[in-house]
Amino acid sequence: MRRKNERGETQLTGLISLLAIVALAWAAWNVGPLFFEHYDFQDKVNEICRTPRYKAQTDEKVIDMVMKEVKERRLDEFIGRSQISVRTTDTSRQIYITYERTAKPLPGWEKSFEFNIKADQPLI
Repeated sequence: MRRKNERGETQLTGLISLLAIVALAWAAWNVGPLFFEHYDFQDKVNEICRTPRYKAQTDEKVIDMVMKEVKERRLDEFIGRSQISVRTTDTSRQIYITYERTAKPLPGWEKSFEFNIKADQPLI
């Protein structure tokens, strides 16, 4: 039995919805890794920030530790020594990093993303 209102045609809203879902998936595929790498790097910076004073006696040694991690993660194209600020007090240490990365969420559209890391941890 065939229904009278079934003609096998697709509606325009269904096609637009499908295109929107595909565009979102494409953008997530291209931009998602930047954010995953940032959050993973941020965790490592927090770990470095908790380094005891006897292992990193000066702020320069802390910057060296961060730069070593930057090189291992191949972020040295985006992060330089001038973008890292370290301040150590008697009871805590703060590390501030600001960097920018670009990605193409959709073909033909390039977007710049700014990432900030603010680590503030007590010294043990």
